[in-house]
Amino acid sequence: MDQIKKYRSLILLFIGIILYVLSYPPFNLSFLIFFSLVPLFLLIPEINTKEAFIFGFLYGFGFNGINFYWIPSLISHFTPLIVGILVNLLLISYLSLYYGIFLWAVKKKEDSILFPAFLMVLIQWIRAHGPLAFNWGSFGEPLVHIPSLLQWASIFGELGLTFLVVIVNVLIARHRSLNNTKKVLGIISLLLIFLIGNFMIEKEEDIYWRVGAVQGNYDSFSKVFDLNIAEQLEVHRDLTLKLPKNLDLIVWAESVLFYPLNQAPNYIKEIRVLTEEMNSPILLGALETRGTNTYNSAYLFKKNGEYEIHRKSQLVPFVEEIPFPFNYILPEYFKRLIGNYGKDSKYYSLSLEDRKIGVLICFESLFSDLGRALSQDKSDLLVVITNDGWFQGTPAVYQHKNQSLIRAVENRLPLVQVANTGITFFADPYGRIINESKEGEKDVYVGFLPKKGSSIYSVVGDLPIFLAFIIFLLFKIRRP
Repeated sequence: MDQIKKYRSLILLFIGIILYVLSYPPFNLSFLIFFSLVPLFLLIPEINTKEAFIFGFLYGFGFNGINFYWIPSLISHFTPLIVGILVNLLLISYLSLYYGIFLWAVKKKEDSILFPAFLMVLIQWIRAHGPLAFNWGSFGEPLVHIPSLLQWASIFGELGLTFLVVIVNVLIARHRSLNNTKKVLGIISLLLIFLIGNFMIEKEEDIYWRVGAVQGNYDSFSKVFDLNIAEQLEVHRDLTLKLPKNLDLIVWAESVLFYPLNQAPNYIKEIRVLTEEMNSPILLGALETRGTNTYNSAYLFKKNGEYEIHRKSQLVPFVEEIPFPFNYILPEYFKRLIGNYGKDSKYYSLSLEDRKIGVLICFESLFSDLGRALSQDKSDLLVVITNDGWFQGTPAVYQHKNQSLIRAVENRLPLVQVANTGITFFADPYGRIINESKEGEKDVYVGFLPKKGSSIYSVVGDLPIFLAFIIFLLFKIRRP
């Protein structure tokens, strides 16, 4: 009997992992995310708290192991493959701890319907903050392919989408124990959420932005190992000349000039000449050196020849910086493999005549706080520049696209994302794709984008959902 129970538990665990994976790129069976936690919740009555932690950990390990299968191959360009495998195992194990803690706590409070959803929201928030911030793989992300549900991000943010997904999983798992009244109320509530979300989507508005994008298809590794800045500039200049003139903005990708541009007056002069010839401002990614610090930056060259700089503030842990306290304990061998970039402490928009542009550099688009800070600084357009060539055709390219789309909807901002090898795309404030490239193309693209819309989330952020959590906890404490 115990053997049968063991096999049943493993089968349920496996099903949960597969459902989670299938809801993500490249499969994009988004509706499966509403069933991905059901197998784990079915296990809860049959296991103790220790087993709950183990099953939760294995659930996270299975999903993240599949999701990040490409990391060892990426790291092997810089160090032996065995090191890449070790690093990947450490990352997967760290992320899986959150799932273990989640299921352990749910087991402790297995009688509550709302607690799992609030807890997952708290865990996701914690995972997106601090020195080890890494907000990849949220339960809300697959909803980018369900427009009616995605619109709720403009009110409750990505955490609200995660709450919805988890509460639906709970209700499905416990449907047999619910009375008919609760079942009917649950179904009606879901239908209302769909209908209201659908009404939130407005028709396309008049064109407010005419934006050009340059996808140079410049290999990420050649930029690091074969530093030919003049060639990089030539490739992007020649492509830019194919665009229409008099655009509101032209965007190049992250680090297309892998060099401290502020210390290269000859390159600055060439870009200014190009800006004048196109009669369009140009936003591009390049390095910047100030004193002893090197920054991953975005330069906005205006039509009058001046330029402004946005410096990346959210660095990739163990890639662009060594987070505290690991800078004291990591061996020198690993420290030499990790970038030592400076980071800005402020989030600010770049000015463009009577408009403002909010820039997110690569990894920054994974975080709701950064997009919201730019929206609060009166950004009219959200621009993501990224170097997704590192992903080499893996599903991570599409997952990055999904995260950027959520930032657009959260803040009701039109968005353009430009990647060196793709995917480059334009989206409206409702997450609808207007134009996009294919990965690996070497071409230019034009997007006609509407004005920004109104967003409750931009004003209040995650406050409503955390207030609801506090009220829930107070109610539980006071309840006899």
